Amino acid sequence: MGILFFTSNTGSIIDPATLSNKEIFSILWNGFSENLGLSLFLILVFFLFSLLVQSFFTAGAIGMAKKASETGDTGIFDMLVSSSKNTFRLFLTILLTTLLLLVGIIFIVPGTFAVGNLSTFIQNPEASVNGMMSIGIGVILWIAYIIILNVVLSLSSYALVIDELGPLEALSESFRFFTNNKLDVVIIWIITIGLAIINGYVNEFVDSGNILFTSIISLVPIVILQPLTTVLWTRLYLTRKGRKLYDPSDLLSYPDSF
Repeated sequence: MGILFFTSNTGSIIDPATLSNKEIFSILWNGFSENLGLSLFLILVFFLFSLLVQSFFTAGAIGMAKKASETGDTGIFDMLVSSSKNTFRLFLTILLTTLLLLVGIIFIVPGTFAVGNLSTFIQNPEASVNGMMSIGIGVILWIAYIIILNVVLSLSSYALVIDELGPLEALSESFRFFTNNKLDVVIIWIITIGLAIINGYVNEFVDSGNILFTSIISLVPIVILQPLTTVLWTRLYLTRKGRKLYDPSDLLSYPDSF
């Protein structure tokens, strides 16, 4: 899309299939640098739009998981109802979480100032090397900060949809829930990340050359992993909040009501 956009501005359209990776990168970089303002604007618009779409389906999925956990049944209507009520608030919550994650950039600021520009590196290479070490340590601290924040705020979306909270209330409730259920939250977070890593390795190493098989593998995160993890998080939140969950054995006790 970037190639088509940048080359169409020059009055010609290039088929990306005829280009090498180096030529593709060169066109994208030149187009981006020559249209910096427009490129950043389009990136921001695409990011916000994708965030809004993600919020819509995430709110719907949590609403369905909540309904299924409480009543044993759910449907597309439940997704639409939950999405219509929670999409914008969830969008703001995810946006706030993203901004909190970006705050971690302060960890690499001291190293960046220590490295300086090229002339500083030539005049005082020892200080620049120390600055690079500071940047490396800052990156490690930033990664640790991102992981910790992800774990602590992992239930903010669920708190918002299930309890119909505001963005700030959802973040606060997620932190409170984590402090009271640290082990449970960490275990499910590890399971979620582990499933994603395993799926990534499977996609990377299983290449049969069969388009149908590759398509099926690529659908696993959407069709299986994401619904599974959504149900796990939802049931954890409902259980620890003392909510009554659906018991399948009720059908055996009262078969006439089936």
